[in-house]
Amino acid sequence: MPELPEIETIRLQISKIIIGKRIETISIEKKKSFIGDPSLTYNSKIKNIRRFAKILVIDFSNNISLAVHLKMSGQLLFRSENIEVRIKNGKLNNLPDKHTRVIITFTDGDKLFFNDMRMFGWLRVLKRRDLSNIVDKLGPDALNELDEKKFYEILNSSKRPIKLVLMDQEKIAGVGNIYANDALFLSRIDPKMQANKLSNGQIVKLLGSIKRVLRDGIKWKGASRNNFRDIYGEKGNVQDHFWVYDRLGYECPNKCGGKIKKIRLGGRGTFFCVNCQKEGDLVE
Repeated sequence: MPELPEIETIRLQISKIIIGKRIETISIEKKKSFIGDPSLTYNSKIKNIRRFAKILVIDFSNNISLAVHLKMSGQLLFRSENIEVRIKNGKLNNLPDKHTRVIITFTDGDKLFFNDMRMFGWLRVLKRRDLSNIVDKLGPDALNELDEKKFYEILNSSKRPIKLVLMDQEKIAGVGNIYANDALFLSRIDPKMQANKLSNGQIVKLLGSIKRVLRDGIKWKGASRNNFRDIYGEKGNVQDHFWVYDRLGYECPNKCGGKIKKIRLGGRGTFFCVNCQKEGDLVE
């Protein structure tokens, strides 16, 4: 699933292109993928584009917003006659295709395609005041809102494994499996460790590591190990810089002599160094 760096990559790219544009029509190819009345967005100027954790929000001048959640396999792809796009792997050169669920056409002829192979993602039209029904359930944004005081309070109140707390969007918003694995490695913290047993020093170090891997993720334009693509259909490069995620059996990047091990926590693959992140008892 795209995480904070992937959605921020899209926000940064798309903000340079569609702010000021107006939507002419929205073609819904799959009803499951679109919620609300698309005509509420027509002919109203796009004023701003925001990110709330893993959710992208397009704000219009008429106090309507369009929220976008890519979920597991969603892609938001921009096409314009004024911008030549030739995707290296060729698969996304011809749109719409069999995975296109929604097509947004702007008054100048440019288009946004919402592709979603697994069809868990969605676009939702909301009145601005109703947006809080979605975003108020989220914890503080891991990159922009999480400070040491909030982080300490969150961890100190939970006996769950630290990795599961990091991935709980109602506790901390934006961190998913990839970045939780790598942040814990950089902090030398066992992913199974009970959250409220971390020392103050570990909490400070982990917060710094979380922000580091998220900023690096944005710098490398997201992780494209699976379905994520930027708005031009190109892959990000984070997968070339993973510390431990998806590196089962590799030697530890710290050159400690250990190897990367994989276990499952909360049903998700969890990667860590057996030397640098000492194994503890599994916390249920």
